Amino acid sequence: MSEPLWSGENMNLAIGRQIIFDDADMYIASGERVALIGRNGGGKSTLLKVVAGLEKVSSGNISVARDCRIAYMPQDPVFESDKKAGDVVAEGLAFFEELLNRYNKLSPTSGLALDLEHKINLHQAWNCENKLESMIGKLDIDPEKPFIRLSGGEMRRVLLARTLIAEPDLLLLDEPTNHLDVGTVTWIENFLAAYRGACLFVTHDRYFLDRIANRIVELNNGKFFSCTGSYADFLEAKEAHEYAEDAEAEKREKFLRLEIDWVRRSPKARLRRNLGRLRRFEELSAIERPKRTGNVELIIPAPSRLGNKVVELENVSFKYNSRELIKDLTCEFPQGTKTGIIGPNGVGKTTLLKLITGALEPEKGKIHIADTVEFNYIDQTRITLDPEKTVAEAVAGDADTVNLGTDKISIWGYLKRFLFEDERINTKVKYLSGGEKARLLLAIVLKQGGNFLILDEPTNDLDLPTLRVLEEALCHYEAPVIVVSHDRYFLNRVCNRIISFDPGGGMTIQEGDYDYFAFKQAQKEARRNEAAAPAGKTQPPAAAPVRKQQQKLSYKEQKELDGMEEAVMEKEELISSLEAEFTAPDFYTTRAKEAPVFQAKLDAARAELEKLYARWEELEQLKSSFEKGLVPDTDR
Repeated sequence: MSEPLWSGENMNLAIGRQIIFDDADMYIASGERVALIGRNGGGKSTLLKVVAGLEKVSSGNISVARDCRIAYMPQDPVFESDKKAGDVVAEGLAFFEELLNRYNKLSPTSGLALDLEHKINLHQAWNCENKLESMIGKLDIDPEKPFIRLSGGEMRRVLLARTLIAEPDLLLLDEPTNHLDVGTVTWIENFLAAYRGACLFVTHDRYFLDRIANRIVELNNGKFFSCTGSYADFLEAKEAHEYAEDAEAEKREKFLRLEIDWVRRSPKARLRRNLGRLRRFEELSAIERPKRTGNVELIIPAPSRLGNKVVELENVSFKYNSRELIKDLTCEFPQGTKTGIIGPNGVGKTTLLKLITGALEPEKGKIHIADTVEFNYIDQTRITLDPEKTVAEAVAGDADTVNLGTDKISIWGYLKRFLFEDERINTKVKYLSGGEKARLLLAIVLKQGGNFLILDEPTNDLDLPTLRVLEEALCHYEAPVIVVSHDRYFLNRVCNRIISFDPGGGMTIQEGDYDYFAFKQAQKEARRNEAAAPAGKTQPPAAAPVRKQQQKLSYKEQKELDGMEEAVMEKEELISSLEAEFTAPDFYTTRAKEAPVFQAKLDAARAELEKLYARWEELEQLKSSFEKGLVPDTDR
């Protein structure tokens, strides 16, 4: 293990009746990228504050490496400032500006000046203005806008920029991808993947987690469980760990059952020679079974019946302040369609939702909504929670039950399905964590029912186990669903169609999951680059260096040719498998809603097979030309 930058031993901390750390140990080593996961309200944000030095444990030993710089970005931006956004970001440069000031006051030949020069070179900090402009540009920040007038998402980008630009030894990031579009998240991934320092971060984005983290640590019931590797590795290791713990508990309880009769024979048991045996019994009796946290049980009321045609948009256009957000959009939302809507902030995603639900009227075109449609529009940013109400009052008011379609359930039973225990059900909303508030919002809106579900950024602040349960619930929901989200994994699991808003104002509608959408976008980008390459050569190319004339296939080409037959066979087997499923007699009776996805995958596989055959033929002809002495152009 590398040298620890920060470590905590035997940490204890409780907030009210909730145990945050229970004699727990935790460390972060130099160069590590650690993902911190756990239930909402379990103490993840508290740990980040402890590491940042903003909160203290009630007992335990905290050690921080000498000269270790730590920068922290909180989950909820609570920051009052009349400064411009650019000036807030520039606060992160204070360390480098101090280095430069100290360096400029020293003789260039002094030992301290050489040390400072090394640090400045390491961070490329000779021109702080360039670093500032680069960071502001990459995170799409308006530097002249007053910070206090920014939206929540804009504030997050500014505070993230201020944290990243400091390039500390240890970065602390609490949900860094919340409210950020896919392009920005990808940039952050690339930044952190190449980052020299250590990073401890909390996230619900599994693509982000798997790409960045090299160790995963779970905080659960006051204890830490650590696993090196991916999230899948963590789940496997945790299952094995809990199995071993349960087996040990069973063994201990079996021993206690055998010993209990002996202990009850008090006179003989209290003899001096039996005191050791009695003491062992008492020690084992004091050990509790490992605590297990249950899973959220989301209840989405069964949707009422819908016809074949649900919602249809016909040549719909809409402008806002003379800016055309939606132009000539024609799209249907039939039964069983689960549509993901993606794109940068401010391009019109929420506007489209309002058009679909009838909250806005199109300037051109028509929107047909079937009479049987009952929208349940879950827009978490527009639901106001009364901080003085208890959790139970926020969901049901003064009632003791909750209506779920034609059924009724007690408010206590309903909230326990969302992991609110007795003491939390009577807790006021103002004392809940951000994640607990997210679960409470789900509990409020899902009970409303409806037969056309619309979710605007549902994954923000939800923990990973809750996300998995929400995904399963939506996958089995037998009515149309629209999800606006930047969570690529969530979109991939839930959606069978993607609508993408492009920064330039265009829109793309692609059948299939998110991975297939990304594959098709990459294909389009490659074709655009290929088409633009000749046109971009405005100047004659520089003379190429003289090379030895090629006499045979290159190593890479020969290796590609050798593996071509196997690649073609694999692709043909995939096509045969898809065709077999697609043409099964019961496909359209049992899996009709999957037809667009299957067709898209089948078309893609056939196109790839054609490319493989074309490339195979090209390589064979090339090889034949060499063998016949007909040397082709080596600049191919």
